[in-house]
Amino acid sequence: MNRILLSVLLMCNLHYVFGANILRVAVSQNVGDMNPQGYNLNQLYAQNMIYEGLVKTDHKGNIIPSLAQSWEVKDSGKSYIFHLRKNVVFSNGEPFDAQAVVKNFHSILKNKVRHSWSALVMTIDNVVALDNYTIKLTLYHPYIATLNELALVRPFRFIAPSMIPNDLDLAKNNPKKPIGTGPYMLTDTKIGISDTFSKNPRYWDKDKYNGIYYDTIITKVIIDPNAKLVALKTKQVDMIYGSDSIPVDIFHNIAKTKEFQSFVSPPVFTTFLIINPSNKTLQNKNMREAIALGIDKAKIMESVYYDYQKEALFLFNQNIPYTKVANYIPLSYNRNKALKILEQMGYTRNSDGYFYKDNQRLQIQLHFIANNPTQKSIATIIQAQLKDIGIFLELIPNEVTIYRKKQTQGQFELCFSQTWGVPYEPFTFINSMRHHGHADYMAQKALPEKGIIDGAIENLIKSPYDIHADSAKTRQILSKRTQDFLDMLYNTQIYIPLTYDTNKVVARFGIKGIAPDVRAFEIPFWEFYE
Repeated sequence: MNRILLSVLLMCNLHYVFGANILRVAVSQNVGDMNPQGYNLNQLYAQNMIYEGLVKTDHKGNIIPSLAQSWEVKDSGKSYIFHLRKNVVFSNGEPFDAQAVVKNFHSILKNKVRHSWSALVMTIDNVVALDNYTIKLTLYHPYIATLNELALVRPFRFIAPSMIPNDLDLAKNNPKKPIGTGPYMLTDTKIGISDTFSKNPRYWDKDKYNGIYYDTIITKVIIDPNAKLVALKTKQVDMIYGSDSIPVDIFHNIAKTKEFQSFVSPPVFTTFLIINPSNKTLQNKNMREAIALGIDKAKIMESVYYDYQKEALFLFNQNIPYTKVANYIPLSYNRNKALKILEQMGYTRNSDGYFYKDNQRLQIQLHFIANNPTQKSIATIIQAQLKDIGIFLELIPNEVTIYRKKQTQGQFELCFSQTWGVPYEPFTFINSMRHHGHADYMAQKALPEKGIIDGAIENLIKSPYDIHADSAKTRQILSKRTQDFLDMLYNTQIYIPLTYDTNKVVARFGIKGIAPDVRAFEIPFWEFYE
């Protein structure tokens, strides 16, 4: 009898047997070195558990206080005064104060080039401590997304000063330990197996701390999506979180069977196609318009996403502030109009169903990531849809690193891309369009109006108005500037928005507080309970 009982205990999940406050989550890889300024496989959800910044975003995407209790915007947006929380310490007991903030900022600025995608990094003049709990951030010029970028999971999060090397270079020297002020600490890593996080006993937000149900979070590394589902069914894990961890077809089956809880977030970012007009065929704006008119997004939503997501009309979800347009009317599927445009351009349809001009078949390429099943499915559908309007679409699968390289070097005709979600949208993402290494830059580069676009971006991001101000006049001015820019950008017809992506979660019954929101890269473990 004792042997049988022991076997049962070994087979069961300890959570169910002993009621331990442990949450096990299936993930695709280990969390990485947890360098708050690093980019090499560092998992953002994990960094968000450990490190905190001056401000953060709430579940609606609003900027709210974090380690700064309040702030003031001075000098028409050129300087910010932050008033820090008192009685905050890092998980190892080191004090969090103005000196800790300044040292972290100096470390970030040590590698400006590494962080050059962030306009804020390149805009910071200096950061000084005014007293033990007040710092002043001075910019070379106003930057419209200052608070938004300070809310990012990286690089503007703080690590214990003792973990910053003497030369301040965290890019070359990963910290010995990931010591932050956040609600959890990384306490164990087994490469290829799991990472373990424990509640930070020194966490400053006692109200939140007392409400954190799970003492331990264990993220189990399970690469294959079907294996993740098996682990959930066999009670090896309690939850799978994130659209990148759950293919839509698997999520759809789970939602239908109701074997587990299933949740879908509001839109978090946008998947779209970029058309590169450097290609001779795609230089003509009418051709780009015909391609967009030939894509039936409703069919893609039904076939690929089972209607869990909506088709995108614009590059940015319209619920995000400062994303509205004034005059641009988005293109909708219109096969007859697409055919008419191509005929007016001098193309004639051959017996094989494709258009030709000068004995050359109308042919373009779509690059996608080979092991991304969603991109592959969408690409196959678009190939059939463009065939219907006489365009031969050649599908080019790529290994992910090659794909990214082709994007950054402009070696594509059509390719997939995504926006970044809040708090990057819209201004940080818009600013990235001016920087080499982004697919947007490479596609826009061939446009005759590229100089005008870059000038409009600079005018927009250097606006001396605080986007978080309550002034109706401020909001009106910013809205007008953004509308004018977006009207111009969309009218280039190099973007084909496809869908507003959502996060998806499946979990065993009994876990409460699961409400995925607009924060694409964060998992709010402290909100879950039983």
